[in-house]
Amino acid sequence: MRAGKLKNLERHLGLYFITDNSFAHSYIELAEMALKAGVRVIQFREKRMSTKEMLESAREIRRLTEDYGAIFVVNDRLDIALASDADGVHVGQDDMPPKVVRDIAGDLILGVSVRNVEEALVAERDGADYLGAGPVFTTSTKEDAGDAIGVAGLTEIVKAAKIPVVAIGGINHSNAQSVLETGCTGIAVISAIAANNDPKKSAEKLLEIVRSFKKI
Repeated sequence: MRAGKLKNLERHLGLYFITDNSFAHSYIELAEMALKAGVRVIQFREKRMSTKEMLESAREIRRLTEDYGAIFVVNDRLDIALASDADGVHVGQDDMPPKVVRDIAGDLILGVSVRNVEEALVAERDGADYLGAGPVFTTSTKEDAGDAIGVAGLTEIVKAAKIPVVAIGGINHSNAQSVLETGCTGIAVISAIAANNDPKKSAEKLLEIVRSFKKI
């Protein structure tokens, strides 16, 4: 599975949507609207649900992403990723180490959150397939995100890494261009889509910006 998905991974990473249940629409509604707009990577992130509820939601999103030929990633929870037949799992610096995840996950796509070049190189060495670099800007959707690394910090990571780098953190329609000018593979967003009155239209506009930089 990983070998096949990796062929299209870099192209699909142009716009990466992370679900959030803090907005007017549900996980499933948001995922479907993003997919209809053309997004081809959906990450399911949840910190408050029971494991049973998470698995049910993950399986629903899995079915949706299969219908659209999209990549489905679960944040943090390797058990949910495996049980829902996800394509990948994404871990942070305080989660299960990438090397351990790779040993257990086998051919799952592995993403790792990084804040600097040192973390990026370690994640790459330990089996990451792509990096989530940030937060680029201050964000309110991730309480433990820490200080923003800025476009300059992102640029350093992009230059040092040999694997795709997806920028994350406070990215929206007004600053996406400055982020993409660093040469990163793509941008990951939550509220730029989820908080919009029309999430599908918002995703379409973001895709237009991304497509002005790269073919996706």
